[in-house]
Amino acid sequence: MKGECQTRENNTVKMTVDFEECVKDSPRFRATIEEVETDVVEIEAKLDKLVKLCSGMIDAGRSYNTANKYFVNGIRDLSQQCRKDEMVSECLQKFGESLQEMINYHMVSCWLPSPPDCCCLYIYL
Repeated sequence: MKGECQTRENNTVKMTVDFEECVKDSPRFRATIEEVETDVVEIEAKLDKLVKLCSGMIDAGRSYNTANKYFVNGIRDLSQQCRKDEMVSECLQKFGESLQEMINYHMVSCWLPSPPDCCCLYIYL
């Protein structure tokens, strides 16, 4: 049997399907598949965006860590330069050590396991 059937939604023609295809899959089924495919495309686009944002965040973190390291080294250099003034040199040295301790703590705390009640998102690509 040849012919065409049309699906109607709110009195508008949505798509034209060969009649033999209508026997295999209902128009409602095809519409549902089309909706799901659209959702999958949107989810893929959002996941791609999320991966790019995550990469940017990782790069920014690396830059931040490098800048911190250079800053601490600059403080140490200044402390060495000011050796003649013991008070300034000692204050700069203590400040550099304290800052280095904070950076070390931050680096260690970033790699500790998450608490069990923490919600985590894992994306396997």
